[in-house]
Amino acid sequence: MALAAKGSRGESFLAVVVGGGAAFGLVVITSRSWKACQVDVAGSVPNGLTLLFLGLPLALIVNLVLFNLVFRYAGKTFFFSLIAASLAITIADLALYSWQGTPAASPGICPGNVPPWWPTWIPT
Repeated sequence: MALAAKGSRGESFLAVVVGGGAAFGLVVITSRSWKACQVDVAGSVPNGLTLLFLGLPLALIVNLVLFNLVFRYAGKTFFFSLIAASLAITIADLALYSWQGTPAASPGICPGNVPPWWPTWIPT
């Protein structure tokens, strides 16, 4: 018995829950990173508005598309597909964080714009 058939409403619900939650988490971590390093990304526009209108939609689109692709083609079992899709979203979100969460073009007080609380074993 499949918990969510591929191409069903259950899959769409899982995509929104997992992908949306990961996108929100990415925006929160990016916001905290920018605050800790005093990074001013947009100049006259507050960083929160930049994340709300640019960061969140970008992360949400990437996560939803990636979840649907990996979940459908990862395998026949539900749990393997869910774990594979979650792992792919995690890797994609770490890449997005490395790209926009630690912007090299915007000077901050942290070396490389990487906050001191970020684990050293996770590359940025």
